[in-house]
Amino acid sequence: MKLRRTLAWAVSAAALLLVFTAYLRPEVVMTLANQLWSCF
Repeated sequence: MKLRRTLAWAVSAAALLLVFTAYLRPEVVMTLANQLWSCF
């Protein structure tokens, strides 16, 4: 049970790290902003 919780925390931290590093690339941020803006 403790191993599963530790694994879940590790996967969550890796996903957050991936998202944060994606936001460091300006073209990713601009693409997301343009896609969001096109919805309106």
